[in-house]
Amino acid sequence: MLCSEQISQQEIHRQHVVIVRESYEMSGTKRVSADTDEEPPYEIDSRPLCQGMRFVLTDAAHPRKVLKHGSHFLVLDSAGMIPACNTLGYGYYRDDTRYISQWEMALDDAPVSLLSSRIEDGFSATLFYTNPQTANLQQQRITLLRELVLGDALYERITLENFHSEEVEFDLAISLQSDFADMFEVRGLNLSQRGERMVPLSGRDGRSLSLAYKGLDGLLQETLISLDATSAKFASLQDGKFTIRLNLPVRQSRSISLKVLTRLNGKAAIVSHDEVDYASALKQATSKYLSWCNSLVDVQTCQELFDVSLSRSLKDVYILRQPTPHGIGLAAGIPWYCAVFGRDSAITAMQMLPFAPELARETIEVLAAYQGQKDDLYKAEHPGRIMHELRLGELARRAEIPHSPYYGTVDATQLWLILYAQYICWSGDMELAKRLWPAVQLALDWLDRACISGYITYQRESPHGLENQGWKDSGDSVMHRDGRLANPPIALCEAQAYLYQAWQEVANVAVMLGQSDMADSLMEKANSLKARFQRDFWMSDESYLALALDRDGSQVETISSNPGHCLVSGILDEEKAELVAARLMKPELHTSWGIRTLSSAAAAFNPISYHNGSIWPHDNSMITEGLRKVGRIGDVHSIMRELFEVMLLQPDFRLPELFCGFDKVDAAAPINYPVSCSPQAWAAGSIFQLLKVCLNFEPDAMRGVLRVREPALPDWLNTVSLTGLRVGSASLDLKVTSLGGSTSCQILRKEGNLRVIIEC
Repeated sequence: MLCSEQISQQEIHRQHVVIVRESYEMSGTKRVSADTDEEPPYEIDSRPLCQGMRFVLTDAAHPRKVLKHGSHFLVLDSAGMIPACNTLGYGYYRDDTRYISQWEMALDDAPVSLLSSRIEDGFSATLFYTNPQTANLQQQRITLLRELVLGDALYERITLENFHSEEVEFDLAISLQSDFADMFEVRGLNLSQRGERMVPLSGRDGRSLSLAYKGLDGLLQETLISLDATSAKFASLQDGKFTIRLNLPVRQSRSISLKVLTRLNGKAAIVSHDEVDYASALKQATSKYLSWCNSLVDVQTCQELFDVSLSRSLKDVYILRQPTPHGIGLAAGIPWYCAVFGRDSAITAMQMLPFAPELARETIEVLAAYQGQKDDLYKAEHPGRIMHELRLGELARRAEIPHSPYYGTVDATQLWLILYAQYICWSGDMELAKRLWPAVQLALDWLDRACISGYITYQRESPHGLENQGWKDSGDSVMHRDGRLANPPIALCEAQAYLYQAWQEVANVAVMLGQSDMADSLMEKANSLKARFQRDFWMSDESYLALALDRDGSQVETISSNPGHCLVSGILDEEKAELVAARLMKPELHTSWGIRTLSSAAAAFNPISYHNGSIWPHDNSMITEGLRKVGRIGDVHSIMRELFEVMLLQPDFRLPELFCGFDKVDAAAPINYPVSCSPQAWAAGSIFQLLKVCLNFEPDAMRGVLRVREPALPDWLNTVSLTGLRVGSASLDLKVTSLGGSTSCQILRKEGNLRVIIEC
């Protein structure tokens, strides 16, 4: 932190409002001012929404149904609706803004009852309802089928069928509203000022309705709901509630098609301007997904439910791909973190790298596009630093928050470098390696400056930044043995290991590019770091690594899962690595559902906390990389089995972001963390990382070599087939079989110049 050059936070904020607005205006987005002829005919709605209730996020477990595609995502409650004035984050979102905050359906003013629902691919859903008893309708005599698909807009087809013994006439009503809340408001932030919400505006054709809000940045946000030409017109429209009068003969059905479009200052997120209905939108969305899948390695196993889990995870990674103004990144998770995060994106791309190399390329390029270019305390930006989090909502546009993007992360830069180097090893893509080499050098230069004390450390640079900046970034996640919080600047153990690995792996690319002097320098720095690290972080009395070093260089002695991330890098000698691996598998950390983030013996242990005793799937899958490196394949298989069982106990076969750290003796099934994200990117990538660890590939595309080093599958998964595995320009199909403790690997097909060396 540049204490000697501090300026007031008000001045920093003022400068950012100017910079962000200028940047946004230069992007070409149309601005509509209050005094222009282009202003739509909206009237300001001065009535407070939800009786003026403050934004609150209820910190409680709640079921939800989620759809996502591109920049839009939809979060529904257990009944498939968006309740009015909800405090649980339900809504329809685009780019960190809630465009619909209420969507409730009724027949003759009675809420419909959900009978079943299905969400298989992540971008479409079917929900089946029936009616309650009303004065006009007998109970359970009308069925209502809702079919939804998310593309460039939200499309919904509603089909009603009459099972009375006579013709019936009734009203279908949909109540809807929008608070146009920024995601940070949805999460409980309340501002002294908000923009102007508009009175709902009906179209002249009787088939459309517009909701609008003009932000304090002057930009107009709109939600446009329209019926297709074959649907009945609105019978009535009153204050955000529209009614359609229906007459249904016996055993006859009627369909109504809706389209929900979002616009920011007149600009919609839609790509095609052709008129699209539900069926066409579903066909287009499915075609895009299948096209993406065709670019991936096809994985088939002998375990049908494992294949289901792979398919579920793959769909989650697909829908979490997030467009930004500078390329496609990966959203961290829905609903709270549906934005591109540097650390999460890099880790997920590494988890998926052998199976989805294009995902890695997208991630490398989008993070490079947002690489820091200047020193900026408010955003924690520095030249070469890889971003932490990118937000696109009103608060980020107005610089009320520093996330445009925010750079406060101690490890994203190292992880990006590791991903870059590993992608080159798989792809041999020297065009990308050369084109991004200046960005790599800039990142290395920042790491040198950040390591002036000998280790890479972090400290919050403005009151708007994060207190902790590792992957465990909650405010209480770095504590001493007695529970005292560590004082910054803080040097996390895993951040040093990532640095050591980054230097080593980038050195290999430097050699490929003829930069031998740089390669030697990087290896020299890595070797020096390894020696210091083992001296300063090793706790002899615990035979384990300290979680961190605090401001005074004192060890933060808490026993945590973080040292597990150090194993794969090789920063520990063999004896110390074995001791760390053994400790990770002891009951204080290891449960029947996986490894906890914090030892149960720690003073701060709480199995229901976010980072201090919970179980994170990605934490476990990253640890298995190191367990494999030290030769503990049995432990890898144990963790793989445990996470697979967790997945089987989820209703959608989806690993959550995290779950509570109770053991199986305490609970027959994993206990959900109250507000975890699901789907979540690195949770979805975990199952692929576990499979990658078992297969143990070592690619060298530049030399045209792939080593398959002692592949080992668990006894419950004895056959894995890969179709379309790529190393450089070559591709191959492999079949790995394990029987009676021995494993074989067959090459079923090989195209291109590639030598495959199998060590079994």
